[in-house]
Amino acid sequence: MIIFRQTYHARTMVGSEIQENVHRHFATTVGLITTNGRHGPNVMAAEWTMQVSYDPMLVAVFVHDSPTLWNIKETRVFGVNISSDGQSGLVNVAGGYSGTEIQKLEIPGTFKTYRAKRIDVPMIEGCVLDAECKVKSISKVGDHVMVIGEVLRARFDESRKPLIYTRGNYWKLAGKIPSGRKTIRITKSQMAEFKRMAAGQFVLKAAAAMVRKDSKTLFVRFGRSWTIPLVAVDRGKDYKSAIRAHLESVGIDAKVVKMLGIERSVFKDNKSSLRANIIVFECKLKSVRGSFAGNWLGEPPRNTVLKSLVRFA
Repeated sequence: MIIFRQTYHARTMVGSEIQENVHRHFATTVGLITTNGRHGPNVMAAEWTMQVSYDPMLVAVFVHDSPTLWNIKETRVFGVNISSDGQSGLVNVAGGYSGTEIQKLEIPGTFKTYRAKRIDVPMIEGCVLDAECKVKSISKVGDHVMVIGEVLRARFDESRKPLIYTRGNYWKLAGKIPSGRKTIRITKSQMAEFKRMAAGQFVLKAAAAMVRKDSKTLFVRFGRSWTIPLVAVDRGKDYKSAIRAHLESVGIDAKVVKMLGIERSVFKDNKSSLRANIIVFECKLKSVRGSFAGNWLGEPPRNTVLKSLVRFA
């Protein structure tokens, strides 16, 4: 008898093995960090280069004690150049030598530079993104020094793609991964209402209530159309509380029983689009109050917007 055993490629590590291996399985872009100062113009490759704030725009770079750090401490400025996928050779040169060994920017046929506008630092041509930064803070973090800089000026090239470093090798980005969102065509007036609900956010985040009575589902007016009860939820707010309060506002006393699922969609009309994430809850009806303008129906009305939400019933 032949016994087939499933092979697993995952590994669990402890102790020194973590330090030796785990770092290889992160994936990062590579920053070419440029500086100038008493130690001369310099460039180094920094795998740990990342944006850490939108407003103000802040970038963190993690470096060792080196001519790059010496220049930064002296001048309080530095350049961040995010490598494109055609610059792996430059990254090897920038990361393979120290500024104490050789003036890397003077090697013929390698780095093409231009002078920054806001700081006295050379910048690298051909990158995805170039950012001119002034130092906000310098601090020791573990075995590296973290330098955080505020971006004074930046330029980017949308025709280029970033170089990716992982598992000891350089990689290119493959094709775009589909978002998994369902496209829903809506009218211009419906789009206007959804954008009003989104209140300027890039993604409409909302809660919807599936309220059932005698095998029928509750539908409410949405402009000239119908939908199940739906309310936008502010960031940081509890979704259960938001949908419960919304139901009460339209005269429905109901208990929120459980989440039924999430609908991730892209709404489109003839001119614009809006992404939406809608959490659907099952709600148990207790009572109806006042002059309620809803309908209890076995099937969605023909002019129901977001009919796909009813699939959770």
